[in-house]
Amino acid sequence: MEVVQNKAYISWKSVEGATEYVVEVYKVTNKEEELYKTETVSTDQSSCVIVLDWEENYKFKVKCIGNGRLSGYWETEVTGILYRPLSIELKETRTIDTQALISWSPNDTVVITALTAVPVGAEDDSQEMKVYQVSSEEYLAGSKIIGDLTPETSYRVSLYSGAEQTSETYQARIEVTTEITENLDADYGTANRVDLRNEPFDPNYFNSLDWNSIAEGTTFILPAGKTYVLNSGESIIEFAHSVNFVTPQTLEEYPTFSFDNAFRVVEDGMIDKITFKRINLKAAKPLSEMTNNSLSGKQVICPESKVFLINTVDFTNCYIENFRAIVRSKQAGGSVEAILFKECTINAIGNQGIVSTDGKKGNYVNDVSFDGCTITNICAIADLRNTDSGKNISITNTTFCYAPMENAFLFRVAANIPIKIENCVFGGSMKIDNNIPKFNELGSGGQDDYTGSYRFSPVNSFQTSDHSSTKGSLGLSDSKMSTTGLFTDPANNNFKLNELFEGCSSVGAPEWRR
Repeated sequence: MEVVQNKAYISWKSVEGATEYVVEVYKVTNKEEELYKTETVSTDQSSCVIVLDWEENYKFKVKCIGNGRLSGYWETEVTGILYRPLSIELKETRTIDTQALISWSPNDTVVITALTAVPVGAEDDSQEMKVYQVSSEEYLAGSKIIGDLTPETSYRVSLYSGAEQTSETYQARIEVTTEITENLDADYGTANRVDLRNEPFDPNYFNSLDWNSIAEGTTFILPAGKTYVLNSGESIIEFAHSVNFVTPQTLEEYPTFSFDNAFRVVEDGMIDKITFKRINLKAAKPLSEMTNNSLSGKQVICPESKVFLINTVDFTNCYIENFRAIVRSKQAGGSVEAILFKECTINAIGNQGIVSTDGKKGNYVNDVSFDGCTITNICAIADLRNTDSGKNISITNTTFCYAPMENAFLFRVAANIPIKIENCVFGGSMKIDNNIPKFNELGSGGQDDYTGSYRFSPVNSFQTSDHSSTKGSLGLSDSKMSTTGLFTDPANNNFKLNELFEGCSSVGAPEWRR
């Protein structure tokens, strides 16, 4: 058998007495075989050519029929039909409930003229396919918004470069999933809402508020694309009540919170929930000015109060970058019950770790969870050494790469803290040079577990062949691929999984699966 582009050339030895040959083609997804097509070949031939869909895995079975009897099968190994043209590079995708933004890098080699979208599982139903023409202006702008989609539905979007949508004009594809239709009234109530979308923009708006007088559960509705400066100079925001910062569904750029210093909590503060949804959270100090692995030296939330309680900190669909830690509890009388990261991209977190307590003091962080996240260039996931700290850490459907930093630890936790790892994938470590992190450069290895004795029990989770640990082991399965082999282009933040990797459709952040 030989595969050339999307055609399989199959041949076999003639069988005496055979009246016909039957070639069965199976699509293979996550080790499951599904009959795709059947070809019947007369006995005057002992070969055939089968046209296949791009970017799928296949298995072929051949049998013969003669005198009313069937032979056994001759089978091939699983074969990937790959198509990764250098002529078009896909970039960011973003979805809301009924629309999706598809973007690419235009060039002089190929011109995209149309997109198609079909619900996953209905690829063979032409009635379900939607076609969107791409104008020359849209192609040069590098993006197209496709609409009339159904909420909470996964679509296979294909890009074409000709007048018709055929295998010859096909260039690339991507899968997107639309969101549930958002209801701000149901999610956050109608009272105590501050809608900033139609107000005059003031980058220092939040610094000027009297936070003690903010009502419990106030929700700030944020405009897209704006940058707010937080906690600058003498203006340090101390939360006294629950608060929500929310950007409604949008295909535009999310707003940015630029931190000079961390949020704090008033003394004896009892906070039920702090929400960040669809926001870029970044330190004001640029990454280019870092001098060591503490990076900006700042946190998103770091209370100084001797006594405080935060029940929940919820980060949803946020981009978080350049902090020494994201949430840190410092005082013996302070506690954070739950920290949730959902569908977040977390990049460049320093030597305190994503979540941490201050050494072995009596303060504690109880539940920490990551789901559907992409986490890169971090020194550590968690530093929770106090035996009073932590009921569990849960990490599911998450992609890690350049983590941890060379010689740093992923986990520095007390032995009593259960750690769940499920449907995750871990690439190699991040390089360091004289205590300076080298972002998106592979290092020689880190420490999976600071103690070297924690017993991890991961489920359906893998590591690259160059993910090495000098202390401890996460117990991950071997992907049998290096970081650069498993991910499409990790140096440029493309962590799409290799189609030939056995977990390509079931592990890591959903946006990077096949």
